Amino acid sequence: MVRKKKLSPSGAKDENGEYHNVHLNLHEDELTVAGMEIGDEVFVRVRDGKIIIQKADPDDVEHDF
Repeated sequence: MVRKKKLSPSGAKDENGEYHNVHLNLHEDELTVAGMEIGDEVFVRVRDGKIIIQKADPDDVEHDF
């Protein structure tokens, strides 16, 4: 499954009117395909130009966090 998404600005603006946070909306069908549910805790890793989101199961970590 591939869907194009937009990183939407989130949170408070700084003194220059700039945002420093974003959010990403994922539909529950996307979560289901990934084996996740709304409310699950996740690990987020950013490396080599990629963002990897993985269910926070310390016994099944696919990437070295």
